[in-house]
Amino acid sequence: MSKRKEPIGMDRVIMPTSLALIGASEDYAKFGGRILHHLLEHGYAGRIFPINPKRDEVLGLTCYPSVADLPEPADMALVAVPAKALEATVDACGQAGIGACVIVTAQLGEFSAEGAALEARIVEIARSHNMRLIGPNCMGMIVPQADLALSSTPTLRYAGKMRKGGVAFVSQSGAMMGTLFLQSHDHGVGLSGMVSIGNQADLELCDFLEGFIDDPKTNVICLYVEGLKSPERFRNLCQRALTVGKPVLVVKAGRTEAGSHLAKSHTASLAGSFSAFETLCRECGVRLMDDPDAMIVAAGVLDANPLPRSGRTGIICASGGGAAIMADHMELRDLPAGPFAAVTRDRLEQDYPASHANNPLDLGGHKGGLEFGIFERAIDAVHEDPETGVTVYVMTPQPLMPQTLAHVISVWKRQDKPLVLVMNMSRFGADLRDQAFEAGIPFLTRTDDLYRLLAVYRDLLLARPRLNAPARPAGLIAPSIPAAGFLTEPEAKAILSGYGVPIPAATLTADVEEAVRAAATSGYPVVLKGVVADVVHKSDLGLVKVGIADEAALRIAFAQIAEAIAEAAPAPPVQIDVQQMIGPGVELIVGLIGEPGFGPQLVLGAGGIHVELLRDVVQHSAPVSPAEVRDMLESLRIWPLLDGARGQKPLAVDAACEAIARLSWLGADLGDRLTDFEVNPFRITKDGAYALDGRGTLG
Repeated sequence: MSKRKEPIGMDRVIMPTSLALIGASEDYAKFGGRILHHLLEHGYAGRIFPINPKRDEVLGLTCYPSVADLPEPADMALVAVPAKALEATVDACGQAGIGACVIVTAQLGEFSAEGAALEARIVEIARSHNMRLIGPNCMGMIVPQADLALSSTPTLRYAGKMRKGGVAFVSQSGAMMGTLFLQSHDHGVGLSGMVSIGNQADLELCDFLEGFIDDPKTNVICLYVEGLKSPERFRNLCQRALTVGKPVLVVKAGRTEAGSHLAKSHTASLAGSFSAFETLCRECGVRLMDDPDAMIVAAGVLDANPLPRSGRTGIICASGGGAAIMADHMELRDLPAGPFAAVTRDRLEQDYPASHANNPLDLGGHKGGLEFGIFERAIDAVHEDPETGVTVYVMTPQPLMPQTLAHVISVWKRQDKPLVLVMNMSRFGADLRDQAFEAGIPFLTRTDDLYRLLAVYRDLLLARPRLNAPARPAGLIAPSIPAAGFLTEPEAKAILSGYGVPIPAATLTADVEEAVRAAATSGYPVVLKGVVADVVHKSDLGLVKVGIADEAALRIAFAQIAEAIAEAAPAPPVQIDVQQMIGPGVELIVGLIGEPGFGPQLVLGAGGIHVELLRDVVQHSAPVSPAEVRDMLESLRIWPLLDGARGQKPLAVDAACEAIARLSWLGADLGDRLTDFEVNPFRITKDGAYALDGRGTLG
């Protein structure tokens, strides 16, 4: 045997046809024994080559002394050897023509510098043989569509027969793969495959994402992400998944940044790597979720149902109190429900008082005595409601449960509209869960997961992926920006002016007499601002005075600011900007931040001195178009203030959109030089939009 001439394809990595199991054993307590038992118990149909120099046979399979003695090159080898034997083992696999190695061995790149160096060496060895690596520090693969249980997780023995379906899961956590395999099994979710990718030394998350996008047996892809090696590749693949109709659901670790080093900038404290990831997901149609268990059961429901024609939901439950609580949650979470159509209400009023023919529908609120036809007619009426796109049945302990579940399953089998089953019965419903398993309908057990699922349906329908970058504004030529380091307000405003962003007229002065002359030229009222490098919160230090109406007030304000400058930065000379005062309006923060791997990010939100307290912000990758800026503004809680709330005249939003869009090109033009750049406040008035302050840090 000799090494491969080209790497094995991802289709054979995900569904290998032959396996070499190094360290195979009959002992379930041993790693190699546990995996071999799992492979045989779950009926893997491919060829298995146990490797153990001390045995001729293991569990009825011929054993081989080494991979060099195999009768043919295996698609995949499982490697769980001590770190000191790893290089030799990987090299032997490559020499034997193995297609890919699953490296379970841990304490490498995630553990120490020495481990990272070893990890780099095994990747180099593997690549010299055109062999791929999964891991190290991973827990293998579970691929029900290939009857492949190549993992040590004990949940494989608990589960019995694996449920096959169209849900794939790629995880940067091995233990989470085992946990979600259990959750999927217990909720009737059919799987195409699950992969634990560990340290991603060679094959990484995007390789498996691409493999499952191309896999015809996969319909929905779930990801657990700690970090991305290539955000741009991830973006392109997720856009392709959207194009071929495969929803991608993601849970991302690292939502908070405690002790962030970014406190020097408002923008940086509002943005960050998670915000950049969240923005990327929104722009390429990925649904970001906050709970892995909810993600896998939601994926099962998506896989088992057609896509809805609308996000409106018709809900049936067996509790009046439960219906009221669900109505509250739907409203609070902005999930569309609304009243049933008139034709549906007419059908329901055959069995229910008009006052009870509501959405959610309480099955128990019917007229007269109980007979199953009442439930049957109600379920059909709600499911066939022309206004709703999703039907939900919440089953709690109630009369006629087996008959009701049987009818719900028959309605689901029509596949004309998504039907979501919630079985909230604990052990009371064990027989009913078996009934659902037998039928193949996945189900939820928590109403909290229901709300998450309905949010997924809503967002998939409302998704507006960003497929094309905006066009550069006509005539906008990138100005030369030699400045580096911290930018003072005058330096930042010079850049803003170069991009065509309106700024107030201003004169930088060194003494009070210059300031008096500048104010006389511009006209009162004016604003005075002390210019001090490295200071962000100027108002907090007494460096800003607004509404100065005459010379006497100016002299007093100048002296106060000069004193504040002396306290904040005693060495530099006094510099105070005399600025034109802009009329009243609504203040925004407009910021750009360079996020490594994700590119420049535009942060837009409620501004002023309380920006970090309000945290009413939205983020978008830069540059943006004026239309995208308007979408961002409309998503803010303060949008009504811009749009003329309570009978007020709308502000100059179009001018603001144009100015902010032009500014966003600064991020693209600076590239890696951008650390952060911020306008706060950016004031929108009835007559225009102006950058009143600015600062930044450039490389």
